[in-house]
Amino acid sequence: MLPEEFVRNMKTLLGDERFHLLESSYAQESVQALRLNPLKKKSENSADIAKLMELEGIPYEESGYYFNPEFAPGRRPFHDAGVYYIQDPGAMVPGAVLTQSEFFKRLSESEEGIRVIDLCASPGGKSTQIAQVMAGKGLLVSNEINRSRADVLSCNIERMGITNAIVLNESTDKLAERFEGYFDAVIVDAPCSGEGMFRKDPDAIAQWSTENVKVCAERQKEILENAYRMLKAGGVLVYSTCTFEKEENEDRVAYLMELHPDMKLEDISYIKDKAAGCMDGTHPYEKTVRLMPPDFKGEGQFSALLSKGGDSENALPFGGYETGSRIKDMKALETFLKDSLTDEAADRILEAKARFRLFGDNLYIMPEDTPSLSGLKVLRCGLCIGTFKKDRFEPAHALALALGKGDAKLSIDTDEDAAESYVRGMTLEGEGNGWCLVCVCGYSLGWGKVSNGRVKNHYPKGLRIVG
Repeated sequence: MLPEEFVRNMKTLLGDERFHLLESSYAQESVQALRLNPLKKKSENSADIAKLMELEGIPYEESGYYFNPEFAPGRRPFHDAGVYYIQDPGAMVPGAVLTQSEFFKRLSESEEGIRVIDLCASPGGKSTQIAQVMAGKGLLVSNEINRSRADVLSCNIERMGITNAIVLNESTDKLAERFEGYFDAVIVDAPCSGEGMFRKDPDAIAQWSTENVKVCAERQKEILENAYRMLKAGGVLVYSTCTFEKEENEDRVAYLMELHPDMKLEDISYIKDKAAGCMDGTHPYEKTVRLMPPDFKGEGQFSALLSKGGDSENALPFGGYETGSRIKDMKALETFLKDSLTDEAADRILEAKARFRLFGDNLYIMPEDTPSLSGLKVLRCGLCIGTFKKDRFEPAHALALALGKGDAKLSIDTDEDAAESYVRGMTLEGEGNGWCLVCVCGYSLGWGKVSNGRVKNHYPKGLRIVG
């Protein structure tokens, strides 16, 4: 049963006929979708996932596909390998709004790349979607205020092999104090009353109330104000929710623009022209877009793109930039690289030596021009490549996921059944001696260590399938 107040609000917003179409969609099955990860390196014989799972393309997102749930992609080792990210089709729209904008294309193609912050980033769908277009260039900061959700975000950034992301666990007001006018693009996928998820999540119906709508609207005001502060002049802001309430959508856009007259709505017809089920936002905010079932093949979503007027000169971050750590003894790392990786792959890592940063015994390669992170809660700072342990260097799981089969001197390419056994912690068979990159159908999955024909399992215990 839909809440009575929600029904009244939607009939006022949509009219009776359009509301009844929306209401009828709740009896339909939700569609399922994923994004293939172009960052994932392929070998010559890598499996063609689109053919293997009979995927159907999503028109407004090049890497997005609908899938038949019978293929169960979430339970296959390709998921653990970061070959794809399972995401609702509607949730792909805000990322597409940004990455398909002329502003993003122009900056991402520049020598220094683009600086982006995703303020409400967990579980990571939009961050990973944007990162795959950034292709390792520029800086992506992914933030989540809730610690447990931030941990999930960090794991998904690692799983997708992203090398240029920093994951933070902070409030948006603290970030605004640190990064005034710093980012080229800010993403606010705001906490909301979740009306667009009523079909997919019955709990969203049970939790809905007019009081919660008002609480969400006030929280959105605060987040948007902090987003404005972090956005540089000439930059763009994406605002999105998965709700239908005008109070949480057009009214929030209107409030921001009234408070800051230098903000203006940008045209996003490049999405509207491709996505069925688009509705313009309410007057005078027609440039915003609502995606409404049943015409839209996915759950509900609202998106807007705003630009900030003024001089686009880059601001320096508070506290300057992070500097690399001095590594007293590089021998253990150099030995691992020489013994385990190809010369080309080893050289790529060593060329980033100026950006090496130690967090305890863990060695990271920071993104280029990483701003000062002093005093912030940092969960991940770029790519973790491994850990110094007494007289040896042990490679990180994140490094395995960022490498391709051809980057390792030793590799074992398994089928799905063997890969599932590996993810459960089982030992494999292999030839050679030393660190080995374990792959599934051509895609890197994790590390093993070969000795006497056996591959000792180094898949992280916390990620293993139990039962």
